[in-house]
Amino acid sequence: MNCIKCGGSIPDGSAFCNLCGKPQTPQRRKRRKRANGTGTIYKMSGSRTKPWAAERGGVYLGAFRTYAEAQKHLERTTDQEITEKYNLTFAQVYELWKPVHAREVKSMQTYESAYKHCAALHSRRFRELRKSDFQAVILMMEEKGLSKSTCEKAVQLMGQLCQWAMDECIVSQHHARGVTIAAEQKGERKSFTDLQLAALQKSKDPAAKIVLILIASGARPGELFEVPTVNCREDHIIGGSKTEAGRNRVIPISPLGLPAYQELRRRAIEKHCPRLIDAYKGNKILNNFTKRDFGRLMQELGAEGYTTYSCRHTFVTLAVRSGIPQNQLRQIVGHLDDKTTDLYTHLQAADLVSIVQRISPNPQKPAGNLPGIEKVN
Repeated sequence: MNCIKCGGSIPDGSAFCNLCGKPQTPQRRKRRKRANGTGTIYKMSGSRTKPWAAERGGVYLGAFRTYAEAQKHLERTTDQEITEKYNLTFAQVYELWKPVHAREVKSMQTYESAYKHCAALHSRRFRELRKSDFQAVILMMEEKGLSKSTCEKAVQLMGQLCQWAMDECIVSQHHARGVTIAAEQKGERKSFTDLQLAALQKSKDPAAKIVLILIASGARPGELFEVPTVNCREDHIIGGSKTEAGRNRVIPISPLGLPAYQELRRRAIEKHCPRLIDAYKGNKILNNFTKRDFGRLMQELGAEGYTTYSCRHTFVTLAVRSGIPQNQLRQIVGHLDDKTTDLYTHLQAADLVSIVQRISPNPQKPAGNLPGIEKVN
């Protein structure tokens, strides 16, 4: 063989040229130093599957199989703001998001439960999570037989965390968007029938008065049981809870339960009760009222599977049936969007037939907008 430098003849396999001393193994060219601000790539010690590490601004970005992979990742993050939050895990994002969201809702209990169902994601870096990861959690929940509403709350939590992570420049996309749920709803959402409403009005049970007030106002049960007497007006309540849209709103009382409300209010004022419910002669704690007073009343009516929230469902159903516009109804019940209000609507066949009959057969004389549908210009 010949020397790669001087061309002299040297023994085959020689490591060096015995004439000029040139090493015969070509030396690797040193990589050009990366420009300031574009990040650093270095090789970690030991035997690793991914030995190459990338950093930018002192923040570790990850490990890679090859130098080229690390370089490509740095190039993808060129226009992305890199902070100490970049490597936050799902659990860390949740802990930072929780106190912010807790200011907007009355209780975080359902979110805490949803967080526990996402245990498989807790230790994962949030920026590495994709739609398939979120969907896998929902699939596991469905395999455990959890209800649709429980799965929905988990998806809602994922969405909230994704939005927070986007605002903090941790991720650039909302990867929880589009996660689907196939679980069935356990426990039918019900509203009281006309016959049951008539029976409630005739009932001598004091609990029936509270139920009629709940149905007439559409208030959340907890809202009625916590409202101060000073916030109770002659025909409406100033109160609310849960979300910003639900707090401190006007809760009008419909004629269905107005007499019962006015009687309870009168007693509360006369007895100087701090809360409206303190004038009620039965259980004044919601959980006890639900288990005992409400349960006894439902047994009397032969109404199985109903809850105190059925009163709220009944109010929304009656309101839609009466033609109250959707935007006004949403404001009364304290919902953030129409989709939530739709879940509370349980129209019967006769209601749907009545709505369709409003359609004018004469195209020259339109019947006008249906309830809850705004006119399109």
